[in-house]
Amino acid sequence: MEAAGGQVAVVEDQGFTRLVTMERLGAHLGTSWRVDGYPTVEELLEAGAGHYHLVVLDLQIRGGGMEGTAAVRAVSRLAPVLVFSGLASGEALAQARSAGAAGYVCKDTPDVGVLMQGVDSVLAGRPYADPSMLARLATAAHKVLSPRQQEVLRLEALGLKLLQIARACNPPLTEAGVRRHIERIVEIYPECARQPERVRLAVQLGLVSPWEAYDPAKAAHPDGP
Repeated sequence: MEAAGGQVAVVEDQGFTRLVTMERLGAHLGTSWRVDGYPTVEELLEAGAGHYHLVVLDLQIRGGGMEGTAAVRAVSRLAPVLVFSGLASGEALAQARSAGAAGYVCKDTPDVGVLMQGVDSVLAGRPYADPSMLARLATAAHKVLSPRQQEVLRLEALGLKLLQIARACNPPLTEAGVRRHIERIVEIYPECARQPERVRLAVQLGLVSPWEAYDPAKAAHPDGP
């Protein structure tokens, strides 16, 4: 895609993945484009994200204070965002879109050309979603949790007990209400009848990151203000 030229940023905490992604983008975009890499969103924002034509952003970034939809929301205010993540759930896709992401590509998609298609689409001002990921999600559409179920699952994964979950929800629930939501989650995901299995599910769906700790100020509102 040798065009007039511009600047693209890659935010990825894994050094090897960041380097490979930068090299592939550079080869695809051509020499008139500059590709920069950052290990955290904070470093991107400090450098100034506003001059980038596109930011390719991972959702789970270890080492910085900002990740997930909070990161998408912060960056998308300044530049178009193409999420490039190992998370392949309908929940993660919906949350990224609602936070302002213009495109979403799954890292597990074997065709590396899909990332370049996403880059071209977002640079042209068109939304994009990984076709193979959408196909997988379509076959399992019945497994998408409601926003309320996601909230309960997130809080449980962060270590809260039933009463704490009920009080932390917005608006608050009763303990019986929390139980009903957990029962519904188990109906949708029968393999997650035990609490440790639901913690793993919350991580797989992108509702919590593997290293996230409970913070009362943000538990029920991970995007912040």
